[in-house]
Amino acid sequence: MSDHLALTLPLRPHETAYSFVSRLAARNGIGTREFASDMGVAFGTVIDAKWPALERLAHLSGAALADLMAWSPVQVGDRRHQFRGETFHARGLKEPTVRGCPACLREDVNVSGLPPAQAMAIRGHWMPRHVTLCLRHLHPLVPLWSETDPGRRYDVAARMADIAGIVLAGKLDRPLRDPAPFDLWFERRLSDGRSDGWLDQFPLFPAAHFCELLGRGAFATRIPKWKEMPDDVMWCCFDAGFRFASPGETAIRRALTEMQEMIGTPMDGPKKKFGDLYDRLAYDLTSDEYRPFRNLLRDHIAETWPLGPGDDLMGEPVHTRRLHSVRTASQATGIDARRLRKLLSEAGWVKPAGEGREDAWELFDAVAAEPFLRSLAAGVSALDLQRQLNLPRSQFDLLRQDGYFEPSVVGSGHKPLWDVQAGRAFLDSLLAGAEAVYVPMHDWCDIAKAAQRLKIRPGEIVGMIEARQLSRVGKHLGRDGYAAILVNLAEVERLLGRPEARGLSIELFAKTVGMRPAIAMRMVRMGLITTTTGVNPRTKAAQQYLGAEDIKAFQRRFVTLRQLAAALFMSWQTVSASLANAGVPAFAPDGDDFGALYEWSAIEASFCCIWPRSDAGLTQSGSQPEGSPHVAASRRQGLDPE
Repeated sequence: MSDHLALTLPLRPHETAYSFVSRLAARNGIGTREFASDMGVAFGTVIDAKWPALERLAHLSGAALADLMAWSPVQVGDRRHQFRGETFHARGLKEPTVRGCPACLREDVNVSGLPPAQAMAIRGHWMPRHVTLCLRHLHPLVPLWSETDPGRRYDVAARMADIAGIVLAGKLDRPLRDPAPFDLWFERRLSDGRSDGWLDQFPLFPAAHFCELLGRGAFATRIPKWKEMPDDVMWCCFDAGFRFASPGETAIRRALTEMQEMIGTPMDGPKKKFGDLYDRLAYDLTSDEYRPFRNLLRDHIAETWPLGPGDDLMGEPVHTRRLHSVRTASQATGIDARRLRKLLSEAGWVKPAGEGREDAWELFDAVAAEPFLRSLAAGVSALDLQRQLNLPRSQFDLLRQDGYFEPSVVGSGHKPLWDVQAGRAFLDSLLAGAEAVYVPMHDWCDIAKAAQRLKIRPGEIVGMIEARQLSRVGKHLGRDGYAAILVNLAEVERLLGRPEARGLSIELFAKTVGMRPAIAMRMVRMGLITTTTGVNPRTKAAQQYLGAEDIKAFQRRFVTLRQLAAALFMSWQTVSASLANAGVPAFAPDGDDFGALYEWSAIEASFCCIWPRSDAGLTQSGSQPEGSPHVAASRRQGLDPE
């Protein structure tokens, strides 16, 4: 094997190592994989920019090793790459579609005099998905080819040979555009590193991703979140978010406020208002590098949104109300919003109508104002109570017979009267920790329908919710009051102890305890979760279910992070950090990843105990019995469940 190649090529500025080795192979008249193998390296190691492979390539070609590595993403594991001193996720750097600037590719051919397959090179700064413009020619980057197999995708010479004709003929050309501030900022970060801008204090990929999500939210009125943003306008989304974010937190909060007031009402919820910005930061982008953006959005919502029990804040259920709007206070007290606003403004809680914001967004401290609101409450008739709580008369009568909704004033000389605020507070207590449900599907039912289908009294279901026996309670975001409370029909039926109840499907069980269905299925196959065979009522086929004993067996041994957080009345982020500080390992036999799942024996050893101990497990709801040492033990760990 020769120490140096007789036929070589100059490395182009910003060119990647895989592009260079592919062009070298074409220059020597051989396929890329075979060429790399003959040179003593595997093409895959060049794609991943492994140092020994690039060192060998530099020695053979005469190219400088530093230049070869400068614009070649280095795979560091867990689908992450180091590139230009920054960490990128594979989805943000190595997508199946390879993009480039046709003007640059034509220039490669014109200045070299070589065949296109040997001349046209892929630049490293074209790879990040947030780069959409060639700043040299002001030409938008265009898709060149798509290929799922990395070996074929990065065989640049072979792919360039296929498209050279249309590139040289100008068929991939697009209208030029001036660079946007985001384009210039991203290119500067790649070339020169961090500066002193507000976004420059954060790693590049999370900062750019936040700009993308923020900009996507700004376009929500024109392009719904479920509709994919066209490639040719994605740069507008990136730049809109950058213009909002680059000045700092005050500007971001102002943009968020404008977005939340743009369409709809607070009753729509922050998830519906902010779309992907909320969903991704709440549920997907939970790593430390996204924490500043996640906290910023969370704090903004907590400070500007009238959230109450049954609502959700960044994946955590809201247990108590911090803020009221005039509208939510009107619902809680049963007082007409116009009259209530006048009373609140005279007492100094809000601005008068016409001076402040609309009723839905005019906020005040719910805790501090509680005595004042309570003083305004007047007894109402049964019909008024039913109307204001969205409670059908038939349901009201049945619940009254079971001891619910007792009147606040009873006398022989007049009809009984009810306290609307007390009734609203009772419904809020039933919704504490509820899941947000936009469209009831998959066995979600309101209490009235569930009671009717199961041939039981609604009071039985209300009692289950009060006792926290139901692990899944939903809040229908399109309804208010009693009609908004949803339960899972299969779970209610199982708790009734009926022999014919089929139990919970593996998927439903996983959702119930806060586990991914794929992990639950794997645990079933491994024998870590026991199941019972039953007949699917629709297909009549045999199917695995978790009966009451199967669920008890799981709860005696395991607890998920979501269950533990609910039991301690704390956020899952706080509990997760506390478990890590206490050295409690997640359940991972032989290094197998089962997510945020723990064994009670490990938790009891160094964090907290349940009562009775783990041979009895949690109650069905995942909450501790009265007098449980959970709280005392958690305080010993420096936590405060209150």
